[in-house]
Amino acid sequence: MLRLVLHLLGLLLQSNGGAYVSALSVYTEATISILITLLTLLALSIQLARGYFLRILRKFTLRLAADIWWLIYIILRDASIFLIVFMGFMLFWPGIYQDFPIAVPFQPLAIVVFAGALLLMYLKDTDEEPYWNSILTILVIIGTTLYAGGTVLVTESATQLGTLPPTVSMNTDNIWGFFNTYFNSMNNPAMSIYTFYVCFVSLVVIALIAILKSFDGGISNRNIEPKPQPIVKETAPAQPAQQKQVTK
Repeated sequence: MLRLVLHLLGLLLQSNGGAYVSALSVYTEATISILITLLTLLALSIQLARGYFLRILRKFTLRLAADIWWLIYIILRDASIFLIVFMGFMLFWPGIYQDFPIAVPFQPLAIVVFAGALLLMYLKDTDEEPYWNSILTILVIIGTTLYAGGTVLVTESATQLGTLPPTVSMNTDNIWGFFNTYFNSMNNPAMSIYTFYVCFVSLVVIALIAILKSFDGGISNRNIEPKPQPIVKETAPAQPAQQKQVTK
């Protein structure tokens, strides 16, 4: 039975293998793009819910439970941002811009913003310094808005145009036609190539900063040197006053 299935699969690929491979690649790209969109929403939700996590953290009486709760927060936030950047490298293959409707410049620019957020977490302690945590929140908001907004308005625009009634024009006189015409990578090659150049160079700069910083471990010496402890002189415990001997 297995041989028959493999034989039929081989014949199918021989007859129209190129079309199936192309369809599979587009399906994979679309799946990754949707997964990145969900991860951006997860990263934004976790970052905005920081106050909630801290409030619940103070209610734990056991140190182990508090550590596990905070570890869950760190893993969800940092892992989601890392996966966004990691899988977002899919958008930096020039040939993909004509295989799949990418929202240019929104989606590639969002990956650059998340890469900047990842670099910020690498260089600064965003959990201990409120200023840098605010900057991280702003970067996550911008990145999520760019990527999720691009997915809804550009990537899904072709689907929305297909559901419009025949009396509605599919050109630029409606919002779906406008975004599909000017910001769809398959319909605007010039925008695609300019977006690729700008965002790729930006990623290279971010990577170079991270590489140079990695030579000192990513942290400055002042953060690893032990802090001087105040010197406390030990004093002998006070002895009870001795009674004077009265001599006759």
